[in-house]
Amino acid sequence: MILFDGCSFTMGLELENTKDRFSTLVSDYYNTEHVNLAEGGKSNDGILRTTLEYCESHIIDFAVIQLTKYSRREIMERKRHYRRLNANGRERGTKEWFTKIATEEDNVANFYKNKFLLENYFSNKHIPYFFLQLSSPITSPLISSWEKMSPSSVDCIYEILGGDEHSGSPLFTSSDKPHPNAEGHRRIADHILKNLKGVFL
Repeated sequence: MILFDGCSFTMGLELENTKDRFSTLVSDYYNTEHVNLAEGGKSNDGILRTTLEYCESHIIDFAVIQLTKYSRREIMERKRHYRRLNANGRERGTKEWFTKIATEEDNVANFYKNKFLLENYFSNKHIPYFFLQLSSPITSPLISSWEKMSPSSVDCIYEILGGDEHSGSPLFTSSDKPHPNAEGHRRIADHILKNLKGVFL
């Protein structure tokens, strides 16, 4: 079984058919089952949490993890109840978080904390993995030092698609907040398959 986790891009938001998601296309290529844990607006904290929870109770042959925006965070308010802190400001307490607590340095550190934990977990469990990311790493003096400690690279979805949601690329939907269309998901699936040759059979 292949595990996929991420935000709305991996969830396949705005697609008419979930069969067009890159997670389905990749698993169909290998003729194997898959699970897609992605959710719209999900943070890297949430991606780490749900991935580990699922892996602890299921046998996973391979994991494809799409890391999302640095600024998205998740906190536990009470047992088994998690609250998202996203920059769109819709969640309660978000304004206070972003104006009084969060900093770019903290967001970068949190991103790599999640990435390092996933890398170490998969390594210890002997689960092969592949990372994707929405956009290229933000410019920060901290990035190079963090990257030196990371054993794996992260491929950028926007680079795979030849532009971001504001570029007018034909691989995105035409909504106010575009996501990859069916052809965009096919492009992402092809990129993943090209990089998995010889890794997952």
